[in-house]
Amino acid sequence: MSFSSYNPNDRYRQRTAQRASRMATFFFLFLVIFGCGYWVGGMRFQQNIYILQEEKRILNEGSELTQGEMIDLRAEAQTANVRLEQLKASYEELLSDGPMRDIVTLVRKQVDQGVDVERLKSVILSARPPQNCSDPESRRFVAITPVYKGPSSVASINGGVISVFGQGVSSKNSNGKREAWFDPAQPISVMFKAKGSAKVETKKGVLPLHHSMIIKGKEYRFTITAGAKSFVKVTFDHCDYP
Repeated sequence: MSFSSYNPNDRYRQRTAQRASRMATFFFLFLVIFGCGYWVGGMRFQQNIYILQEEKRILNEGSELTQGEMIDLRAEAQTANVRLEQLKASYEELLSDGPMRDIVTLVRKQVDQGVDVERLKSVILSARPPQNCSDPESRRFVAITPVYKGPSSVASINGGVISVFGQGVSSKNSNGKREAWFDPAQPISVMFKAKGSAKVETKKGVLPLHHSMIIKGKEYRFTITAGAKSFVKVTFDHCDYP
């Protein structure tokens, strides 16, 4: 009689061992996959943090650069404002002088009327202080009025080179009656006539008046003021021209 070596308990133990092996393998693979995923996730997280930190650094640098540029622009603007105020002050100081203001106004008017700028520059540069001027002299003439019945009166300048004469408004006495002599507080017309010329230059206004004429390389300069009763005083000199 023979006996079989098969033991059901061994079969049960083998199955249990196989099941445990499979479970161990599954948990090992799960841990490996989980560890790999965790490591990859951590690396990506660190990479994202690095990228964000770089972006923040770049933004901060850009902000600092922008602030620096703004500071520079403000400084340049303040400097420009100071220069503008200095130029304004210089311009106002320059134009505070009556003759200089009149010259600037005249030049601007000439340019607006179409006079060539280069021509104006040439004229200005050609101007120079008077040279070889004579000593001032004085002459006088009687200003003709509507009531005046006397002879014509002429002031002869430099031996008759220029004749100066004029007419004015009659003075009034205390009764309001007009007198023969002129009223120096009223406008007067003074005429200048060069010898041998039919042209008469006229200067009008309230005394004193100023006038000049160019004749044969000489500039004659006149100052017209009130003289003794009825008389107009003519003070003049002459200089080389130009």
